[in-house]
Amino acid sequence: MKPELLEHLDKVRDKVNQVDRIISSHEYSGDDTRTVMVRGLLSTIIEYHRSMLQLIKTGAVASSRALTRDVVQGMRYGLWINGCATPEQILRIKEGDDWPLTLPEMIKEIDAANTANAFFQGLKNRWGSQLHKYSISGLVRLGRWHIDPSSRLTYGDEEIRDLSTIATLCILVLAANFLDRQNYVVDCKQVEALAGLGLSASQS
Repeated sequence: MKPELLEHLDKVRDKVNQVDRIISSHEYSGDDTRTVMVRGLLSTIIEYHRSMLQLIKTGAVASSRALTRDVVQGMRYGLWINGCATPEQILRIKEGDDWPLTLPEMIKEIDAANTANAFFQGLKNRWGSQLHKYSISGLVRLGRWHIDPSSRLTYGDEEIRDLSTIATLCILVLAANFLDRQNYVVDCKQVEALAGLGLSASQS
């Protein structure tokens, strides 16, 4: 693994750690189910992110892709719960673990609720096609696998950089959305600013 890629992985790790510190610096109502659900999703996808980076550094990139897919999905669930779900839908999820919408329906509502959210729109416009790729099975890679001389599957640095960037941006988007709803506007802007501090990757 090239030093430039290792530096990038350390950079995204530090950004997510900073997000975690910002979120954890506040207390939240344990009586508001919506808040509890989104806070729980943030904790979960932050943990996935940390595991994803460890897997990448040990060469288990295929497994890290699966976690990236879970981070993308967790962001979508969180955005929908935070800004779209009705109290009745929240109760339905809480009592029966029953998801009231299909994924396309949920994405449509998220898009409609975030038309004025420049941070969300930036992620969608730059990484929309990649977000779709990470929403489908990691086995759907026909034509994209590469085999090195030792007959092992390989992944390019660009792909690794992209998946780690996408996972990081998903966490930033959900964290900013959550903090904004909790009226922590300054912290919301601080999280959004993290996306502009050297967090870049190639667009596919």
